[in-house]
Amino acid sequence: MTRLTSDQVVDIVGRIDDLRVAAIIGTGATAAEVVEGKRWAAGYQRTIADHESLRPTVVSQVMDILNADEPEWDEG
Repeated sequence: MTRLTSDQVVDIVGRIDDLRVAAIIGTGATAAEVVEGKRWAAGYQRTIADHESLRPTVVSQVMDILNADEPEWDEG
């Protein structure tokens, strides 16, 4: 498995800051896992069962990185 480059990560998720790009690369995620992490971050149904080669923990890490600066709204 080859490591993703920063250009590949940006191609998949769009322009994000360099620290988050580096964090995603640091997870060891494959391109498919980054795509799935982006889907999860956008709120789409988790389809991990459809892709048995994906590692749910890594996909979850990617999702967390992508959502790191999202505001948490307090309904109270």
